Amino acid sequence: MAYHRVESVVDQHLTQDMANFQLSRSLVSVGYYVNVETRSSIAHSHPYYEFILVRRGICEYRSGGARFLLHPDELLLISPGTVHTMLCPEESESYERLILQVNADFMARVLDTYALDGSRLPPLYILRAEDACRWGLRELFERVNASASVPDAELREKLYLCQLGELMLTIKHVARASQLVAPSASSAFISGVTAYILEHFREPEMNVAGIAQQFYVSREHLSRSFKSYTGESISHYITELRMQEFRYGLVAGKSVLDACMAGGFSDYSSFVKSFRKLYGITPMEYREQLKSAMNRAPLTEAAR
Repeated sequence: MAYHRVESVVDQHLTQDMANFQLSRSLVSVGYYVNVETRSSIAHSHPYYEFILVRRGICEYRSGGARFLLHPDELLLISPGTVHTMLCPEESESYERLILQVNADFMARVLDTYALDGSRLPPLYILRAEDACRWGLRELFERVNASASVPDAELREKLYLCQLGELMLTIKHVARASQLVAPSASSAFISGVTAYILEHFREPEMNVAGIAQQFYVSREHLSRSFKSYTGESISHYITELRMQEFRYGLVAGKSVLDACMAGGFSDYSSFVKSFRKLYGITPMEYREQLKSAMNRAPLTEAAR
């Protein structure tokens, strides 16, 4: 593989918790991710910027009522807080991509340094393969990864600042000069529904019937349309968001019960069953695994 300089991870079920933790203590992370058996991700978001550069296979990303097909050599930017899911077509042998994750506060500094307006970045968009190749974005990802090995923390940070500045200036130029890849399908109705769910999912009383009433449609029409554009049921989507909120609560130091209630779950025993079904372990076991992993995580020089 030509990307041996980038750490490879195969079929990892990404919950983003360790990435959140690592990027709160460092600035940048680059990895080479391969999906062979794991064909999808749960609905999730993260508080950092994520850049995905496809190397092999085709994948579909779904967010806010829109579906995007991502092809080899295309670059996908996902802004912080953007809820999305990933689905690999069954006919695709494997889905391989370079992923660059950037601490949001550091990215704000990059944007300020190069007089770029971060508020104008769309939540999710794709650069065409011809543009990504023309501007050498794969090589740029690899240079960012190489900078992680620079022992001088001040010099390493300056390298990151220059490299990410180059990336964002390139994206700005390409966005101006050529058309960004449009979604393969989109729905203003489902976009409104997902926005409403994101605002209210922490409320235990939220349910499908209540959402249908809010949008003056039948429950059947809502469920059918939602699954068509997101690939999952509304109830499952809400559960995934609540699970993510629960995990964020654990990272923030809350007890399992407090994090459960803060996430929008009203029935603890039902929550435990759902958690075990989704992740294969109990919430208590997950908390212990997370604690252990965080205790093992090395500090960067800048954080010492």
